Amino acid sequence: MQKMVVVNNTECNNPLVSIIVVTYNSSNFVLEALESAKDQSYKKVELIVTDDCSTDNTREICKKWIEQNEQRFVRVTLITSEKNTGIPANCNRGIKTCKGEWLIFIAGDDVLLENCIHDNLSFVKENPNAKFISSKVKNINEVGELLNTKRSLFDAFIKFYFNQSAIKQLKIYSRRPVFLNSPTFFIKRELIVAVDYFDEMFKIHEDMCLIYRVNGINEKVFFLDKNTVKYRIHENAISRNMKSSLETRRNEEKFLVFNKYRKKHLSILNLIDLSIYYDTWLELRYKGFFGLKGVRILKKLSLFYWYLIYLNIIKR
Repeated sequence: MQKMVVVNNTECNNPLVSIIVVTYNSSNFVLEALESAKDQSYKKVELIVTDDCSTDNTREICKKWIEQNEQRFVRVTLITSEKNTGIPANCNRGIKTCKGEWLIFIAGDDVLLENCIHDNLSFVKENPNAKFISSKVKNINEVGELLNTKRSLFDAFIKFYFNQSAIKQLKIYSRRPVFLNSPTFFIKRELIVAVDYFDEMFKIHEDMCLIYRVNGINEKVFFLDKNTVKYRIHENAISRNMKSSLETRRNEEKFLVFNKYRKKHLSILNLIDLSIYYDTWLELRYKGFFGLKGVRILKKLSLFYWYLIYLNIIKR
């Protein structure tokens, strides 16, 4: 479904921004996500809704909402799939359909803050080399209430990671991949095409793989020190679901990410890099002895653990 409308002439020199709403069984929250796209203070917006074969009435909700609100957008497209293909493939369908110069991806349960696009584009004007921007989130629960979550590790990582060159970012992230608020990613379309889209081999950690690929072509990830998105935390979200089967799958993917992306940037001749192999084994392969694990003690055998303390990223 597509609808073209005339854009106000005052915005002709401003870039088209594509908001890609990625849905799967999102009926409980998707209207809030769509409304947040409509309520953007920046007006030159394309809306892409790409649904990954929902089994609830997500598609029907989106279709009805689009019929009522399509005049707000420069262009609107609803994409549906006949089978469930996973998050990265769903994102890639949106990318290949959209026309915007800049892209935002949000899940059907997240919410854009009103000035999300405006704040990102203002940052780009001040940082013309920026093609990939991450920012801060407000965490909310199922009913939209703000959550108080400790982010001390993330805050310390910001100071260390985002102030580096692309090459140094790649090394740092290969040593310690940390969640970089992927719902806030503001990406130039030409960049995500240049790295050949999201890696569809990975169904859970596609955002992590994107960081490696972007840094790998010498593009820096920039940081906007503002809240731009409300990130919903609930038990059915893939990133938060702690069911043993999904946790096992999540850890198996982490190990595959290590083998495909991380270890090629680590040198076994470097003692800190070598300790990353130990840390990865401890996190993803270590089963314990006689029912005992003692992970806290074993972590202190890692040189990288002490390196992070030295950098004041973690505390003893």
